[in-house]
Amino acid sequence: MIVLCLLLATAVVTSAAGDEPPKRRLFVILDAVPFQVAADVMDPALGDEALFEGFKGPTRLVSTFPSSTSTALPGILGPIGLRRSPGYEARFFDWQEGKVRGGGAISYGRIEFPWREFFDWGRKGPAGSAIEAVKPIKSGIKRLRNAVDDFVQSDKDEFWIYIAATDIAGHVINPDAVKEFFKALDEILLEARQASPERPFDVVVFSDHGMDGGEPLINVWKPVKKALKAGGYRYKKRLKSPQVVVLTPFGLVSNFEAYTEEEAKGPVAEILAGVEGVDLCAYELEEGWRIESHRGSATLHQDEHDGELWWSYEPHDGDPLEFLDEMAEMEQAGLVREGWLPDEACFDATVEAENPDAFYRIVHAFQLVTNPASVICSVGRGYMYGAPRTSFMAKLGKGRLRWTHGALNREATLGFLFSDVEDWQAPDAVRFDRAILPFHDAKEIEPGAVASGQPR
Repeated sequence: MIVLCLLLATAVVTSAAGDEPPKRRLFVILDAVPFQVAADVMDPALGDEALFEGFKGPTRLVSTFPSSTSTALPGILGPIGLRRSPGYEARFFDWQEGKVRGGGAISYGRIEFPWREFFDWGRKGPAGSAIEAVKPIKSGIKRLRNAVDDFVQSDKDEFWIYIAATDIAGHVINPDAVKEFFKALDEILLEARQASPERPFDVVVFSDHGMDGGEPLINVWKPVKKALKAGGYRYKKRLKSPQVVVLTPFGLVSNFEAYTEEEAKGPVAEILAGVEGVDLCAYELEEGWRIESHRGSATLHQDEHDGELWWSYEPHDGDPLEFLDEMAEMEQAGLVREGWLPDEACFDATVEAENPDAFYRIVHAFQLVTNPASVICSVGRGYMYGAPRTSFMAKLGKGRLRWTHGALNREATLGFLFSDVEDWQAPDAVRFDRAILPFHDAKEIEPGAVASGQPR
């Protein structure tokens, strides 16, 4: 009893001394919201109409390639322990089983995609997508309000909310539709603070990638199959010979993957890169990576010098990544060392380029899933890739799809990050695997997690 009284007296003295309780932290992830949408609603020129007073940012968050959730979230959250997805989408090729898996309602629950279970509040099944597609903003705001209420009432010091409805709104309406969602988020956060002033919290808000489009998108699925057939390859769902190419069309995105025998990677990449609407294709070599495009071909290498990451970009015919001008500027600035380019300078030089941070993102495209592609392709602007059935269903709903993501290009790539964490200084841009580190301690990477940022 005496001990209890002493403890209570200590607590009273501590409270009287004015010590504030430790702040809690709320993370809100909005799927597929482009940087520019966040920049528009936070623009200081709006005066009193600007949202998120007291927040810093937005920062450009340079996403992964493909710029899609199943790669982007493990890429962003891998440094704090999130394990990789088995594939780039719910339907993928499994190297161990030698066949295509996933893409159905039953397999959704049976095949583990670790990011789906990472959040305190997120969508747990495919049924949510169908419901949200009808009125994505209204249903998304409702889910967000419920999620923040759960956070306020919880005992957790750290709470993670994932909202998928913003992705659906971008696809079926347009990215600007999410501005209404931002207004609701601003109000909901203010209400949450007013409802619980004795339990202060700070907030981190970010998106996993951007969204690109505007005009009805042309599906390259059939031309891809036709080109492979003309090149002597057969499209199958199992990889049984060097003349077989496995494709995994599923959602309507602006990237796609091909799975081949080792000796077929080069010829298949050249065929695919020559299809109208395909911007570029890449594959891994024994040492380095090869990029094929209608603009030419090049070999990419990486190495570590003096504890820092460096790149070698060797065009063979043309300039597939459109990087020669940046290389010349780096050379003039004295940054190039015996043909090697410093990673940080490459990042800074390409944040606003058509294909931001292309070296790093192409390399990680083969590391961010446990079943990496043999060849991975980025589709050009105005085009998409996906199953004809999915395209048909989209037409029945909202008409021809006009907006999507997945590609290497800037609009599909650049997400956003903003926060009111006191000691955070918002940079102009941040790479995906460094975005969360100022707000969360890095963990020792577990087997299967993404060990981003290190040469391989």
